[in-house]
Amino acid sequence: MIVTDAHRRVRPRAGKPRRGKGMRRRPEKRFLAGGVLLLTVLTLAACGYRFSPQSHSAADVATLCVVPLTNHTAKVGIEAIFTNEMVYEVSRSGKVQLAARDAADAVLQGDIRSLTTKSTVRTSLTQTVQRRVQVSVDLELKNRDGRALWKMSLDDSAEYIVAADKVSTEGNLRKALAVIGRRMAQKFHDRYTQAF
Repeated sequence: MIVTDAHRRVRPRAGKPRRGKGMRRRPEKRFLAGGVLLLTVLTLAACGYRFSPQSHSAADVATLCVVPLTNHTAKVGIEAIFTNEMVYEVSRSGKVQLAARDAADAVLQGDIRSLTTKSTVRTSLTQTVQRRVQVSVDLELKNRDGRALWKMSLDDSAEYIVAADKVSTEGNLRKALAVIGRRMAQKFHDRYTQAF
């Protein structure tokens, strides 16, 4: 009897399986690489701010006017919290002097884009005892002519206690917003002074 290749039994080799033509890579490696890339992008996006300086004539700014931020959320009055924190941080540092709008070299203006709350601790399906508030703000520095010198977007969050009554809960929310406003003002000041 003549033995041909078709009659031979091929035993698998020990170790790695051989890859022949037409065999694809394992999909796990592609998903792993895609997962690592996605995780990297999300980590960078979660830093809380995106910095994009325009033309750097903002270095010549000696006097600054901070105008009230525009509130695009349903929470009334938070623009005062964030504007006051910006004014305090600028005046505290002393690197730039505050001035009236018509006398200032530049104007800092901004928009409170969003405010969201989310339950973080529950005692039951219907009872929340702690929430997180997340705020997003866009800031822009313009010269006297209205030309944009510098832009920055900030995102931050803080947790607060949900009390038995609405008045106490609202007070706790306002305290959390003040913490966020203070941190955003510090981030603005740090980024602004480091850029120039």
